[in-house]
Amino acid sequence: MSSSFEVSVSASVVFVLRNMLGATFFFYFVFYFIVPKVLLRGYIFLTLVCLMIPLLFWSIINYLFSLYAVVFLEIRDNGLREFLERVVNAGWADTFSPNHLLKIFLPVLMTIAPPVSLKLLLDIIRASTRTLRLERDNLNLEVDFLRSQLNPHFLFNTLNNIYSLSIRNDPMASDLIMHLSEMMRYTLYDSNTEKVPLHMEAEFLKNYVELESVRYGKNASIQFECDTEAMGEYQIAPLLMFPFVENAFKYSHSTTSNKCWIHASMEVTGDQLRFEISNSKGELPEGKNVPGGIGLSNTHKRLNLLYPDQHTLFIENNPEYYKVVLTLTLN
Repeated sequence: MSSSFEVSVSASVVFVLRNMLGATFFFYFVFYFIVPKVLLRGYIFLTLVCLMIPLLFWSIINYLFSLYAVVFLEIRDNGLREFLERVVNAGWADTFSPNHLLKIFLPVLMTIAPPVSLKLLLDIIRASTRTLRLERDNLNLEVDFLRSQLNPHFLFNTLNNIYSLSIRNDPMASDLIMHLSEMMRYTLYDSNTEKVPLHMEAEFLKNYVELESVRYGKNASIQFECDTEAMGEYQIAPLLMFPFVENAFKYSHSTTSNKCWIHASMEVTGDQLRFEISNSKGELPEGKNVPGGIGLSNTHKRLNLLYPDQHTLFIENNPEYYKVVLTLTLN
């Protein structure tokens, strides 16, 4: 009984070693040579040829381990011994024959399937995680750029307006300075987080609208309806809606219309935020182009990344006006 057990263990160890050695060579040869060096460079036919190498290796070690088992181990299982003797008696010629390689292909595939499947799954997860991380990092860089640029033309015009009002001792100058100060504090300090209180984002947009309204003067009808006290403790990604507001002022002011208009509203119902803004449009003066920016495309990406399946964005663009309606679920 003891002798039979020892022989059985020895044979088992031999075949386990054979499978481990064959699977290890197959695994590393495929994933660290064939895939990066051949397949990813577009050599399809050469890839199929290279796949024969691990099969040949498996066939060789199968012959050598079978020879060792027949010569040095006592195998009392008649069926197993006959199979091993058949492999040994076939010799090296059968070991390298195409017919034999095709015969062992399915058993080899079944042996290496678990580690290969695990490797592919891990690679897919790593690639997806890397892609999402790069996309998020790229968006963060774009948001930082958006935060830092706060349209130099806007700042220049606002300071000019404040200077003109201060010369006339207009009390509105102090209000503009306060609005500009609050905006700068928000962009430099308060918005440097993943989420900001919704009422702070709304106050930022209101300050921006107030400052732009002074520049437009009586030639524009500008409205922004928003009740910050009704927004509670909800939070939102910073500067998410600012590109839509900036875009409205940019294109409304750039047309040939004598009197432009911009109407915006922001309201919260339950956990749903609805932001709507529309602006007048017209033909651009001859020879004038409105520079584009990353703001709108960046906002699309941020919405898809930060609020997947939690937002709807409707954009209507026709010759008379441009309208944006954003609805999203707040956390």
